[in-house]
Amino acid sequence: MSDIRVQNTKNNLIAALLSCLEDESFHKLKVKDIIDKAGVSTRTFYQYYSDVNDLLRDTEDNFITEYLKNVEKDRDSLGDLDLDTPFEDQLENILNATKNTIEFCYAHKKEIQVLLSDNGDTRFYNMIFQTGCEEIMKRMSQMKNIDKLKMNEKEQMRMMISVQVFVHSIIGMVRVLLEYSDRLAPYDVRQSILTFLRESPVASMNINKK
Repeated sequence: MSDIRVQNTKNNLIAALLSCLEDESFHKLKVKDIIDKAGVSTRTFYQYYSDVNDLLRDTEDNFITEYLKNVEKDRDSLGDLDLDTPFEDQLENILNATKNTIEFCYAHKKEIQVLLSDNGDTRFYNMIFQTGCEEIMKRMSQMKNIDKLKMNEKEQMRMMISVQVFVHSIIGMVRVLLEYSDRLAPYDVRQSILTFLRESPVASMNINKK
């Protein structure tokens, strides 16, 4: 079987899984539910996956891989963020460096909503959360003049708490904004996020700097 046919078959199974998850928790799904929805044989399913959990993990891992590609593109476009520049200018730069990620989220709206729903599993949320925290720390480490910001152990702990709370909040915000995606353009979403960024860990860094 050619690579294209293999990928098409996997995509069909993933689409079937997402469709099933709209109505049923993944804990209750059976292989039969997937193959009936996908219109494939049991043999075809087991040619690629051992069970529903295996298919779910592959779906989540594929999403995260593509998601991170867009996050990295945005990080590259951010360039050098200077801690000494006015805070509003920093926010504008950060906001402009979300274009690829937001467009990716728009394109994968159904996937995100289903996997983050009560019918999904906590592994996906935790993966998004972990990658979000890691990305913020990577971007902070690349800021110009970051060495001027001296933090003791307690301040560093508070910063990590701020990052974690912020990432939890931004995930929730994206979920809400996607509900309005048929009425909001990606630009409108970025403008909504701009207000939210004023409470970001970067804001704390600027406050601590003074």
